Amino acid sequence: MELKAVKFSYYLHDDLVPPNVTAVLVAGAGGSLTGQSSLGNIIVFDSFLRKTSSNASALIGHGSGEIVTLNDPVERFITFVHDITISGYSGTISASGRFNFTAPSWELGINSGTGSFRGARGYFTASMISLNPSFPILNRLADLFLRLRLLRAIGFSSVGIVVP
Repeated sequence: MELKAVKFSYYLHDDLVPPNVTAVLVAGAGGSLTGQSSLGNIIVFDSFLRKTSSNASALIGHGSGEIVTLNDPVERFITFVHDITISGYSGTISASGRFNFTAPSWELGINSGTGSFRGARGYFTASMISLNPSFPILNRLADLFLRLRLLRAIGFSSVGIVVP
């Protein structure tokens, strides 16, 4: 199987206040989205994936999943699926892993993909862009570094995904 290395970037937008909330604490012992948490708190999210950090930029998909707090108050376990449609590519990318919620950036392994991303291998990095405390909107830059299969037998080639 021949593989092609690709990289692309996009922005995750989370709104933490009603009426357009994209992340919610659904179970736990008195934790909150932005404050102190305890082991077992569960947060679910359905984030907007946009081309740039602007809330007005093109919507390219959604990132859905859950975050679970761990014994260490800054550590989390996350699992998610990003459903992305961009530049002739359409499919999902799945990842999961442990990360430090307070770190300026963190990395997860890509577990799988569907559609144009079928057979994807690689890693995902997220970097905090902004958190506006007066109106809690969280922006993170997502960089995906993938190796995709080249499917020549059916005339399809997974090459060159770039979102400027």
